Amino acid sequence: MNYLGHLVLSGNNLEIIFGNFIADSLKGKSYLKYSEKIQKGVILHRYIDEFTDVNPHYLKGKRRFYAKFPKMGGVINDILYDHLLWRYEKKTNALQLDSKIDEYYKILDQNFDEMPCKIQYIYYYMRRDDWLRNYQYEDGIKKALNSVGKRINYSNDLELSFEIAKSYFKNFDNEFELFYSNIKEKISIFL
Repeated sequence: MNYLGHLVLSGNNLEIIFGNFIADSLKGKSYLKYSEKIQKGVILHRYIDEFTDVNPHYLKGKRRFYAKFPKMGGVINDILYDHLLWRYEKKTNALQLDSKIDEYYKILDQNFDEMPCKIQYIYYYMRRDDWLRNYQYEDGIKKALNSVGKRINYSNDLELSFEIAKSYFKNFDNEFELFYSNIKEKISIFL
């Protein structure tokens, strides 16, 4: 899952949300310098990543990208899952994403100075360009994919992978809903 998915799965505790958000920028046990709840958010983030990497519903989608974008299926699928979360929201209206995103930005704004430099840099652009809301739109996802492709020096046209996703949306939507149901059940021990 990508940024929005991780935030949504963090529950309502401000510190857990913050810890989950900064987790990728913390290596090894460096997270131990933070409060217990922030540590819990980091551990939750790592658990979500591990769960995702072996989930059969997630893996089906990831494999669809291998032929045209070798070794990038996971990266593409992670970003796509934030779009699928928005599709799920539009279908169910269960998450109240618009207002939740305002809350996430507020929490992260208030804790900006506590973020590691690497994630401050990313967050600056995320906030400025409203990535979390723009994941709902085709152009937003394409822009995110294109940026990642360029940043890791993989491809200048990674956004073309979204065409593969569009041709399998029914499958992706079903797989996402099964995955989301599975992961919500598993993470309840953290919240």
